[in-house]
Amino acid sequence: MSGSGFVDEVLLTQGVTGRRVGGWFIDLLIMAIILSALNISLWVLGFLTFGLGWFLLGGLWVVPLAYIVLFVASAAQATPGMAFAGLRVVRDEDLGRPTPAQALVYAIGYALTMWAGAVWLLAALFTRRARCLHDIVSGVALVRAEAVPPAVPSWAASAGYSGR
Repeated sequence: MSGSGFVDEVLLTQGVTGRRVGGWFIDLLIMAIILSALNISLWVLGFLTFGLGWFLLGGLWVVPLAYIVLFVASAAQATPGMAFAGLRVVRDEDLGRPTPAQALVYAIGYALTMWAGAVWLLAALFTRRARCLHDIVSGVALVRAEAVPPAVPSWAASAGYSGR
C-alpha cells in the first residue's frame, strides 16, 4: 500500500490460488486431528454413559464451521493453514477485517460449496482477486498477508493508532 492509498492488485493476488490449496491441506490435517480426538472422546463418553453420550457425535459437523468462523473473525484474519500459506481474509471493498457475520457466511458458504462438489471452487480462476463463490457471497477476499497492512481495531484508530 502506498501513501496515496493505492493497493497493487497484482501483489494482493499473485499466487493466491496455489497458496489457498496449500493452506487448505494444512487446515485439513489440523481438522482431522481435532475431529479424530473428539470422535474418540465421544465414543468413550458414550460407553461410560451407556450410549447417551453417542448423541453428541451428531454435532461434530459444527466443529469445522466453528474453526473457520473463529479464526477468520479473529485478529489473525486467517485459519492456521491460511496464515502458514501467507494469506489473510479481508473485506473485499476496503481490505479491512471481516465482520463475524461475514466469517459465518463465509464458513457456511464454504461448507455448502464442498458439499455440492468442489467444482464450484474453480470460480477462483476467473474472478477478480481469485475469489471463490463463497468469498463473493460473503463479501470477502483472500489476499497475500504481506500485501495489506494489519487491521487496526476501530477503538485504536479513533485514538490515532495507525498500526505501523
